[in-house]
Amino acid sequence: MIDINANIKQQTLSEPVLFSGIGLHSGTKVNVKLLPADADFGIKFYRTDLKSNNIVQALWSNVSNTLLSTTISNKYGVSISTIEHLMSALSGLHIDNLKIEIDGPEVPIMDGSSKEFVNLIDSIPVIKLNRKRKIIKINKNIKVINNDSFVQLKP
Repeated sequence: MIDINANIKQQTLSEPVLFSGIGLHSGTKVNVKLLPADADFGIKFYRTDLKSNNIVQALWSNVSNTLLSTTISNKYGVSISTIEHLMSALSGLHIDNLKIEIDGPEVPIMDGSSKEFVNLIDSIPVIKLNRKRKIIKINKNIKVINNDSFVQLKP
């Protein structure tokens, strides 16, 4: 369950969560394991169908494509696509550290939202870790310009 109090401790899962489904764009069956991780580990995808260079960290700087879905890649070109619904569930449930083992190139689409991911993750306890959550604080105005539109963020 989402902690509505100001939770400042990092969190992970208390036990593994396993699920399978079909990749929306690849049409292939994919098996996924969400595994607990230590503080400051972050969220990392491990492509178990590949033998080497198979780790892709879930960072904004690793986003390599946003056409029809969000894809992240590592410096070796290994990618994971359609991560947005799973990442939304993890963010909403305040999961900071997780090892994600996946045996294909795409997260299963499930019901097309983050609801099934939330239900799976919310069915087990979350562990608070003994480390503060890393939070970005915006101290000055930021403008993001993209073609003819822009977004302005204020502190």
